[in-house]
Amino acid sequence: MLLKFLASIWLILGLAAPAAAQGASAVPSMSPPVTGGRGQPFAALATQPPGYLEEERFLSGTATAYAKAGRWDVDGLWAVTPASTAPFTVRLLVRRPADASRFNGTLIVEWLNVTAQLEGAADFMQMQEEIVREGYAWIGVGAQSVGINAPATGLKAWDAVRYASLAHPGDAYSYDIFSQAARAIRQPRGEDPLRGLKIRHVLATGRSQSAFRLVTYINAIHPTARLFDGYFVHSRGSNAAGISAAGLARDTADPIPAGARIRSDLAVPVFDLQTEGDMVALRSHLTRQDQGPRYRRWELAGAAHAETPRWVVEEPPPLDRGQGCQTPVNAAPHHAFVKAGLRALTRWVRDGVAPPHSPAIELGDPAAPDPIVRDSFGNAKGGVRLPQVEAPTATIDGRRNDVAEAKPGAQNFCFLFGQTVPFDRARLATLYPSHQAFVTKFTAAVDALEKSGYLLAPEAEEARRAARESRVGR
Repeated sequence: MLLKFLASIWLILGLAAPAAAQGASAVPSMSPPVTGGRGQPFAALATQPPGYLEEERFLSGTATAYAKAGRWDVDGLWAVTPASTAPFTVRLLVRRPADASRFNGTLIVEWLNVTAQLEGAADFMQMQEEIVREGYAWIGVGAQSVGINAPATGLKAWDAVRYASLAHPGDAYSYDIFSQAARAIRQPRGEDPLRGLKIRHVLATGRSQSAFRLVTYINAIHPTARLFDGYFVHSRGSNAAGISAAGLARDTADPIPAGARIRSDLAVPVFDLQTEGDMVALRSHLTRQDQGPRYRRWELAGAAHAETPRWVVEEPPPLDRGQGCQTPVNAAPHHAFVKAGLRALTRWVRDGVAPPHSPAIELGDPAAPDPIVRDSFGNAKGGVRLPQVEAPTATIDGRRNDVAEAKPGAQNFCFLFGQTVPFDRARLATLYPSHQAFVTKFTAAVDALEKSGYLLAPEAEEARRAARESRVGR
């Protein structure tokens, strides 16, 4: 209790935390740009965005693992104490404007996702267009062990020469590794991965498994590290990751309670974006909390944890079945709302203008496999109303999908992809007796979303154009 009290005092007063709580090494070393091996970074962009550069760096130091200090309850007011230290070398993937005049002053630091046993930039994938058009810098941090060491898919397996020097002591050290990456970027000594770009704000982001760990980082590590000016928590589940466990697992001893909230005493904004699929597949509805001075949440009706997006659901072309799923996967443009969320968080951090806290998706039985209340089309009620649920041409949801032909030992994530079931011609004709009737209704939904800040102008115009060019009602 004493450590938890002191952590709150340090946070409120803005005092420097004790050195022991900040990690063993305040100044990790940064390598020059990495070369060799296969000649390019793992997961390098196939096409560089105009005006952007990509390079890879290695970060080395001594990381601290932590243990719980006192009881951890669902309120998120968690304290830690240093437990052990170990050396590490991990990689950073850097994407930045080539021209310093294009940099908007905000750096995004993404906790790279390793659910597929490799390092993936799950948020960059959805944010890329907004990052480039607004001039952000982005750095992905390989904070977890499996991304390096997975036998068939990790970095060492992909390029044993290029990544020979990488070493990870285990996920218990991931929280401090993430801190040390931010510290080395904010306070470069020697090698500067941003080559002199002047940083005004640093945002942390993590999607899916990375969001599980980011919640624990926010609640337990941020109050003393204070290295980020805002957080984007994207598609988390009902559990926060353990402080000593690997992956998204809870600690075996004294596990973190399900439904843990974001702590309410933070001095920096936290933006929490959840889809209806996160509520079905990952039970994230159990983490709901009211808006606060530094907390906002958006809940996306009709969106899944993962998807193959299109603005208007109609066939042809045939709908995608993802990784060999039984039925077509969710087609909601999840990415567009992530871009708007990034803009909203940036404005909140930079200008102090908080985004709206969205309406909640309606729930029935919270314990049911599908806890969501649905309309006569099978689409979710409440939440941020995507045009696909306001002017529906399909049932589009986050309910469980399954693999069509299971293969022993193969990874498959169909349960995260939701479903899309197009309406038949008779139902479409009843709903939309003319093409203009569909365009009018769809466009009204898009206009409302743009006015409320849930969609940005480029994506809103994409949506309106897709409706005009569709065959619905013709």
